[in-house]
Amino acid sequence: MVYRDCLILITCFSFLIQLCLAAETRYFKWEVEYMYWSPDCMEGAVMGINGQFPGPTIRAVAGDIIVVNLKNKLHTEGVVIHWHGIRQLGTPWVDGTASISQCAINPGETFVYRYKVDKAGTYFYHAHFGMQRSAGLYGSLIVEVGEGEKEPFHYDGEFSLLLSDWWHMSSHEQELAISSKPFRWIGDPQSLLINGRGQYNCSLAAHVTNTLTPQCQFIGNEQCARQILHVQPNQTYRLRLASTTALVSLNLQIG
Repeated sequence: MVYRDCLILITCFSFLIQLCLAAETRYFKWEVEYMYWSPDCMEGAVMGINGQFPGPTIRAVAGDIIVVNLKNKLHTEGVVIHWHGIRQLGTPWVDGTASISQCAINPGETFVYRYKVDKAGTYFYHAHFGMQRSAGLYGSLIVEVGEGEKEPFHYDGEFSLLLSDWWHMSSHEQELAISSKPFRWIGDPQSLLINGRGQYNCSLAAHVTNTLTPQCQFIGNEQCARQILHVQPNQTYRLRLASTTALVSLNLQIG
């Protein structure tokens, strides 16, 4: 009996050691601030991370620890980040819901998010303070299967697509309108963005459709230029989709 109990303890201990050795801690240093950007070819104020819009993509493996050192460089606003879909088992204080599970990070302050990604999948992160998600504070979070595990299907490559709505009015105006009494509807978005890129007042398909909207003309390095996904014949590709829209529901069709 004693021998069997010792054997069980040794086996469990060995398993825990293997888990610890397989897991990796991934560090990120972020600075959040406003910047000028042209998501749909119309320049405006966008909330970005480290000068990027959308924010940097986090890639990890199931079981990894994510550590994000976030500095709020906004002058007059607090900020928090919600890790959409991450269960936060044992770490509810970094779930990023302002005034519910976490106090807002004040201007000039730094906060360290530390949590475990325990399940593989396609996730995303976004601001959870006021209408800051509508201002562009979001990005992808991809968690791959752990060591020794396999995806339930085979693919040769993958693409990650973030879908979002975009208004030309500021996020502060949007917040004021939809929270006012009487309620003021802000209307449909001026553009829909894929990975932070869209086109306003021009069409990529004007040459094949019956429309008065002019054809978009791009050199290729514009912030709003279309993103081209390069594929090869007879290959299978995985599309990782996440909707970061503030108010709009979307359907996606590939034709």
